[in-house]
Amino acid sequence: MFSALTVFVFSFLYHGLGITLGYHRLLSHRSYRVPRWLEYLVVSGGYLSFEGSPIFWVTTHRLHHKYSDKPGDPHSPIDGWWHSFLGWMLSPLVVYDAKESMRLCPDLYKDPVYRFLHCNHTRWHALLCLVLCVLFRVVILLTLGPLALAANLLGAAMPFLGALMVNSFGHMSSLGYQNFKTGENSRNIWWVAMLSLGEGWHNNHHAIPSSARHGMFVHEPDLSWWMLRLMEAVGLASDIRVPDPARIDAWMSSGFEKSAGDNSDEYLEETGDLVSSSDR
Repeated sequence: MFSALTVFVFSFLYHGLGITLGYHRLLSHRSYRVPRWLEYLVVSGGYLSFEGSPIFWVTTHRLHHKYSDKPGDPHSPIDGWWHSFLGWMLSPLVVYDAKESMRLCPDLYKDPVYRFLHCNHTRWHALLCLVLCVLFRVVILLTLGPLALAANLLGAAMPFLGALMVNSFGHMSSLGYQNFKTGENSRNIWWVAMLSLGEGWHNNHHAIPSSARHGMFVHEPDLSWWMLRLMEAVGLASDIRVPDPARIDAWMSSGFEKSAGDNSDEYLEETGDLVSSSDR
Protein backbone atom coordinates (compact mmCIF):
# COMPACT_ATOMS: atom_id res chain seq x y z
CA MET A 1 0.00 0.00 0.00
CA PHE A 2 2.85 2.40 0.82
CA SER A 3 4.36 1.72 -2.59
CA ALA A 4 1.06 2.49 -4.34
CA LEU A 5 0.66 5.65 -2.26
CA THR A 6 4.16 6.75 -3.22
CA VAL A 7 3.41 6.19 -6.90
CA PHE A 8 0.17 8.16 -6.57
CA VAL A 9 1.83 11.16 -4.89
CA PHE A 10 4.70 11.16 -7.38
CA SER A 11 2.30 10.79 -10.30
CA PHE A 12 0.02 13.56 -9.07
CA LEU A 13 2.95 15.96 -8.78
CA TYR A 14 4.68 14.84 -11.98
CA HIS A 15 1.59 15.07 -14.15
CA GLY A 16 0.02 18.02 -12.33
CA LEU A 17 3.15 20.17 -12.44
CA GLY A 18 3.63 19.13 -16.05
CA ILE A 19 0.33 20.86 -16.81
CA THR A 20 0.68 23.87 -14.51
CA LEU A 21 4.39 24.65 -14.57
CA GLY A 22 5.04 23.06 -17.97
CA TYR A 23 2.23 23.62 -20.45
CA HIS A 24 0.75 26.66 -18.74
CA ARG A 25 3.15 28.90 -16.86
CA LEU A 26 6.26 28.04 -18.90
CA LEU A 27 5.16 27.31 -22.47
CA SER A 28 1.98 29.40 -22.65
CA HIS A 29 3.11 32.46 -20.70
CA ARG A 30 6.90 32.22 -20.43
CA SER A 31 6.68 33.33 -16.82
CA TYR A 32 10.06 31.79 -15.91
CA ARG A 33 13.10 30.08 -17.45
CA VAL A 34 14.71 26.70 -16.90
CA PRO A 35 17.40 24.74 -18.78
CA ARG A 36 16.04 23.03 -21.89
CA TRP A 37 16.51 19.51 -20.45
CA LEU A 38 14.42 20.49 -17.43
CA GLU A 39 11.79 22.12 -19.63
CA TYR A 40 11.35 18.86 -21.53
CA LEU A 41 11.20 16.88 -18.27
CA VAL A 42 8.52 19.12 -16.76
CA VAL A 43 6.49 19.28 -19.96
CA SER A 44 6.62 15.48 -20.30
CA GLY A 45 4.48 15.21 -17.18
CA GLY A 46 1.70 17.11 -18.92
CA TYR A 47 2.12 15.24 -22.18
CA LEU A 48 1.92 11.86 -20.47
CA SER A 49 -1.30 12.88 -18.74
CA PHE A 50 -3.06 12.94 -22.14
CA GLU A 51 -2.80 16.72 -22.66
CA GLY A 52 -1.78 16.29 -26.30
CA SER A 53 0.56 18.36 -28.44
CA PRO A 54 2.12 21.27 -26.52
CA ILE A 55 1.64 23.47 -29.61
CA PHE A 56 -2.05 22.57 -29.77
CA TRP A 57 -2.46 23.23 -26.03
CA VAL A 58 -0.65 26.56 -26.05
CA THR A 59 -2.40 27.80 -29.20
CA THR A 60 -5.76 27.00 -27.62
CA HIS A 61 -4.81 28.70 -24.38
CA ARG A 62 -3.51 31.85 -26.04
CA LEU A 63 -6.74 32.07 -28.02
CA HIS A 64 -8.63 31.70 -24.74
CA HIS A 65 -6.86 34.75 -23.36
CA LYS A 66 -7.33 36.74 -26.53
CA TYR A 67 -11.10 36.14 -26.74
CA SER A 68 -11.96 35.17 -23.17
CA ASP A 69 -15.72 34.58 -22.75
CA LYS A 70 -16.37 36.10 -26.16
CA PRO A 71 -16.78 34.66 -29.68
CA GLY A 72 -13.48 33.00 -30.54
CA ASP A 73 -12.86 31.59 -27.06
CA PRO A 74 -12.33 27.83 -27.61
CA HIS A 75 -13.84 26.79 -24.25
CA SER A 76 -16.14 29.27 -22.55
CA PRO A 77 -19.29 28.49 -20.53
CA ILE A 78 -21.10 31.06 -22.67
CA ASP A 79 -21.35 28.16 -25.14
CA GLY A 80 -22.64 25.83 -22.42
CA TRP A 81 -21.04 24.21 -19.39
CA TRP A 82 -20.47 20.86 -21.11
CA HIS A 83 -18.75 22.58 -24.02
CA SER A 84 -16.37 24.42 -21.67
CA PHE A 85 -15.66 21.24 -19.70
CA LEU A 86 -15.10 18.60 -22.38
CA GLY A 87 -17.24 19.28 -25.44
CA TRP A 88 -14.74 21.75 -26.92
CA MET A 89 -12.33 18.86 -27.48
CA LEU A 90 -14.96 16.51 -28.95
CA SER A 91 -16.88 18.99 -31.13
CA PRO A 92 -14.89 22.24 -31.29
CA LEU A 93 -16.69 25.45 -32.17
CA VAL A 94 -13.40 27.28 -32.74
CA VAL A 95 -11.15 25.73 -35.37
CA TYR A 96 -7.84 27.30 -36.34
CA ASP A 97 -5.45 26.38 -39.14
CA ALA A 98 -1.68 25.88 -39.07
CA LYS A 99 -1.08 29.49 -40.13
CA GLU A 100 -2.99 30.85 -37.13
CA SER A 101 -1.23 28.41 -34.82
CA MET A 102 2.17 29.52 -36.10
CA ARG A 103 1.20 33.15 -35.61
CA LEU A 104 0.21 32.52 -32.01
CA CYS A 105 3.07 30.15 -31.11
CA PRO A 106 6.18 31.14 -33.08
CA ASP A 107 8.33 30.30 -30.05
CA LEU A 108 7.17 26.67 -29.94
CA TYR A 109 7.43 26.12 -33.69
CA LYS A 110 11.16 26.87 -33.39
CA ASP A 111 11.59 23.77 -31.23
CA PRO A 112 12.01 20.47 -33.17
CA VAL A 113 10.61 18.36 -30.30
CA TYR A 114 7.37 20.33 -30.12
CA ARG A 115 7.06 20.35 -33.91
CA PHE A 116 7.45 16.56 -33.93
CA LEU A 117 4.77 16.10 -31.26
CA HIS A 118 2.45 18.40 -33.19
CA CYS A 119 2.53 16.19 -36.33
CA ASN A 120 2.28 19.06 -38.82
CA HIS A 121 -0.97 20.37 -37.33
CA THR A 122 -2.89 17.17 -38.03
CA ARG A 123 -5.10 15.01 -35.83
CA TRP A 124 -2.27 12.47 -35.73
CA HIS A 125 -0.85 14.42 -32.78
CA ALA A 126 -3.67 13.07 -30.59
CA LEU A 127 -2.98 9.48 -31.68
CA LEU A 128 0.75 9.91 -31.09
CA CYS A 129 0.06 11.21 -27.59
CA LEU A 130 -2.28 8.30 -26.86
CA VAL A 131 0.27 5.73 -28.06
CA LEU A 132 3.10 7.23 -25.99
CA CYS A 133 0.86 7.50 -22.92
CA VAL A 134 -0.13 3.84 -23.24
CA LEU A 135 3.49 2.72 -23.71
CA PHE A 136 4.47 4.74 -20.63
CA ARG A 137 1.88 2.86 -18.58
CA VAL A 138 2.84 -0.51 -20.01
CA VAL A 139 6.31 0.13 -18.61
CA ILE A 140 4.78 0.97 -15.21
CA LEU A 141 2.68 -2.19 -15.29
CA LEU A 142 5.60 -4.44 -16.22
CA THR A 143 8.03 -2.93 -13.72
CA LEU A 144 5.83 -1.96 -10.73
CA GLY A 145 2.66 -4.01 -11.14
CA PRO A 146 -1.09 -3.38 -11.54
CA LEU A 147 -1.54 -1.52 -8.23
CA ALA A 148 1.12 0.99 -9.21
CA LEU A 149 -0.53 1.37 -12.62
CA ALA A 150 -3.86 2.18 -10.97
CA ALA A 151 -2.13 4.68 -8.68
CA ASN A 152 -0.49 6.37 -11.65
CA LEU A 153 -3.73 6.57 -13.60
CA LEU A 154 -5.45 8.19 -10.62
CA GLY A 155 -2.53 10.56 -10.13
CA ALA A 156 -2.75 11.59 -13.79
CA ALA A 157 -6.55 11.80 -13.90
CA MET A 158 -6.90 14.23 -11.00
CA PRO A 159 -4.86 17.13 -12.46
CA PHE A 160 -6.37 16.40 -15.90
CA LEU A 161 -9.79 16.86 -14.30
CA GLY A 162 -8.52 19.95 -12.49
CA ALA A 163 -7.57 21.60 -15.78
CA LEU A 164 -11.05 20.90 -17.19
CA MET A 165 -12.60 22.43 -14.07
CA VAL A 166 -10.52 25.60 -14.50
CA ASN A 167 -11.88 25.99 -18.05
CA SER A 168 -15.47 25.47 -16.97
CA PHE A 169 -16.15 26.28 -13.30
CA GLY A 170 -13.38 28.89 -13.39
CA HIS A 171 -15.50 31.02 -15.75
CA MET A 172 -18.91 30.66 -14.09
CA SER A 173 -19.95 33.97 -12.55
CA SER A 174 -22.12 32.19 -9.97
CA LEU A 175 -19.06 30.61 -8.31
CA GLY A 176 -16.04 31.88 -6.40
CA TYR A 177 -14.96 35.50 -6.35
CA GLN A 178 -12.97 38.09 -8.26
CA ASN A 179 -10.08 40.14 -6.89
CA PHE A 180 -9.87 42.07 -10.17
CA LYS A 181 -12.34 43.28 -12.76
CA THR A 182 -10.90 41.64 -15.84
CA GLY A 183 -13.62 42.19 -18.42
CA GLU A 184 -14.64 38.51 -18.48
CA ASN A 185 -16.02 35.92 -16.06
CA SER A 186 -12.84 34.41 -14.59
CA ARG A 187 -13.22 33.38 -10.93
CA ASN A 188 -11.06 32.36 -7.99
CA ILE A 189 -12.37 29.05 -6.61
CA TRP A 190 -10.51 27.39 -3.72
CA TRP A 191 -11.59 23.79 -4.37
CA VAL A 192 -10.60 24.05 -8.02
CA ALA A 193 -7.25 25.48 -6.92
CA MET A 194 -6.66 22.51 -4.61
CA LEU A 195 -7.21 19.96 -7.38
CA SER A 196 -5.30 21.94 -10.01
CA LEU A 197 -2.22 22.78 -7.91
CA GLY A 198 -3.01 26.49 -7.77
CA GLU A 199 -4.57 27.08 -11.19
CA GLY A 200 -7.99 27.70 -9.64
CA TRP A 201 -7.04 31.26 -8.68
CA HIS A 202 -8.11 31.95 -12.22
CA ASN A 203 -9.25 35.56 -11.88
CA ASN A 204 -5.81 36.47 -10.56
CA HIS A 205 -4.31 34.75 -13.60
CA HIS A 206 -6.50 36.61 -16.07
CA ALA A 207 -5.64 39.90 -14.41
CA ILE A 208 -1.89 39.19 -14.66
CA PRO A 209 -1.43 36.37 -17.22
CA SER A 210 2.38 36.35 -17.31
CA SER A 211 2.75 36.08 -13.54
CA ALA A 212 4.29 32.81 -12.38
CA ARG A 213 2.33 33.18 -9.16
CA HIS A 214 -1.44 32.68 -9.29
CA GLY A 215 -2.32 32.61 -5.59
CA MET A 216 -1.58 36.24 -4.78
CA PHE A 217 -2.42 36.21 -1.08
CA VAL A 218 -1.86 34.04 2.01
CA HIS A 219 -5.39 32.64 1.80
CA GLU A 220 -4.74 31.53 -1.80
CA PRO A 221 -2.31 28.56 -1.60
CA ASP A 222 -0.50 27.83 -4.85
CA LEU A 223 1.48 24.58 -4.81
CA SER A 224 2.87 25.18 -8.29
CA TRP A 225 4.27 28.52 -7.17
CA TRP A 226 5.88 26.92 -4.10
CA MET A 227 7.51 24.27 -6.26
CA LEU A 228 8.80 26.95 -8.62
CA ARG A 229 10.32 28.86 -5.72
CA LEU A 230 12.04 25.64 -4.63
CA MET A 231 13.43 25.21 -8.16
CA GLU A 232 14.68 28.78 -7.98
CA ALA A 233 16.30 28.17 -4.60
CA VAL A 234 18.38 25.27 -5.95
CA GLY A 235 19.36 27.17 -9.07
CA LEU A 236 17.12 25.42 -11.60
CA ALA A 237 14.72 28.28 -12.38
CA SER A 238 15.42 31.92 -13.18
CA ASP A 239 13.75 35.10 -14.44
CA ILE A 240 10.57 34.26 -12.55
CA ARG A 241 8.02 36.91 -13.41
CA VAL A 242 5.74 38.16 -10.63
CA PRO A 243 3.70 41.32 -10.00
CA ASP A 244 5.24 44.10 -7.97
CA PRO A 245 3.51 43.83 -4.53
CA ALA A 246 3.04 47.60 -4.46
CA ARG A 247 1.23 47.43 -7.79
CA ILE A 248 -1.06 44.68 -6.50
CA ASP A 249 -1.93 46.77 -3.42
CA ALA A 250 -2.67 49.75 -5.65
CA TRP A 251 -4.89 47.67 -7.91
CA MET A 252 -6.79 46.23 -4.97
CA SER A 253 -7.37 49.63 -3.36
CA SER A 254 -8.34 51.42 -6.59
CA GLY A 255 -10.50 48.67 -8.10
CA PHE A 256 -8.20 47.69 -10.96
CA GLU A 257 -10.14 47.03 -14.15
CA LYS A 258 -8.98 45.75 -17.53
CA SER A 259 -10.79 46.40 -20.75
CA ALA A 260 -11.96 43.49 -22.89
CA GLY A 261 -9.03 43.86 -25.26
CA ASP A 262 -6.39 43.63 -22.56
CA ASN A 263 -6.59 39.88 -21.85
CA SER A 264 -3.14 39.12 -23.23
CA ASP A 265 0.43 38.91 -22.05
CA GLU A 266 1.47 41.59 -24.53
CA TYR A 267 -0.49 44.15 -22.53
CA LEU A 268 1.47 43.37 -19.38
CA GLU A 269 4.81 43.27 -21.13
CA GLU A 270 4.20 46.68 -22.65
CA THR A 271 3.13 48.31 -19.39
CA GLY A 272 5.83 46.68 -17.29
CA ASP A 273 3.56 45.38 -14.56
CA LEU A 274 5.82 42.39 -13.87
CA VAL A 275 9.29 42.15 -12.40
CA SER A 276 11.67 39.20 -12.66
CA SER A 277 12.93 37.31 -9.64
CA SER A 278 16.24 39.15 -9.84
CA ASP A 279 14.43 42.45 -9.30
CA ARG A 280 12.38 41.38 -6.28
